[in-house]
Amino acid sequence: MAAHLKIATLLLALAALAGCDSEVDVIVVDVECTGPDLGFDGRWFGAMEDDAGTLFTLEWEVCGDRITREYVNGFASSVSGDLWQTGAGTWEGQLSDGTWFRLLADPARRHLVMVNDLFEFAVLERGAEGLPGWFFSDLDGQWSGREAYGDWRPAYVQDTWALCGAGRCDTVAADGYAATLFFDVLEEDFGMYRGDFVDSFGDTGLAGALMSPDLLFLGTYICPDGFGGPWDCTFSALSFD
Repeated sequence: MAAHLKIATLLLALAALAGCDSEVDVIVVDVECTGPDLGFDGRWFGAMEDDAGTLFTLEWEVCGDRITREYVNGFASSVSGDLWQTGAGTWEGQLSDGTWFRLLADPARRHLVMVNDLFEFAVLERGAEGLPGWFFSDLDGQWSGREAYGDWRPAYVQDTWALCGAGRCDTVAADGYAATLFFDVLEEDFGMYRGDFVDSFGDTGLAGALMSPDLLFLGTYICPDGFGGPWDCTFSALSFD
């Protein structure tokens, strides 16, 4: 189905010329989105962490294969962008300020994980209105989805599962790679869980997770000690089972 944006145009009738009181008419015009329909049309909202650990809100408006508007902490950034699919459940894009980003989405395309080359990390939910506040117990349960690492080429994207409880998530991927994430800090206003990890190779490092406003989606990352950027980390997009 073609996506549409509703554009409201205000027409002012001047009293001096029309000889009557001023009137404001609102005309709603349906305009089809250009470009391919990637299934992301609408407003996306959630929390974002930058490379220094500072937390913000992020909002995107998407039409077709375009990010038409961006808001950070409620303020318009004047940034737009393009996106395109790179594999099963993965997308890539570039913003108008030159920033490159990658996306992992759930099968229903209601939630997504975003990470860019500046190591800004976000979890966005389509149609979310605000951030509800979180508890450690919101992690508890079984989760499943996909994980990506390296340059996110199809060979580096695979199914993964997690079992979480008491601030701990045990994960295992389709190829047998396993990791345990230990979270001891919660930024409750943003749904940001912070901690560390140890994996099946004995590597250790930084772990983080953001939860969607509806509490049904979890984006995670693990980055080994001494990592140089997001290309050294593994990212997961997990739906609550």
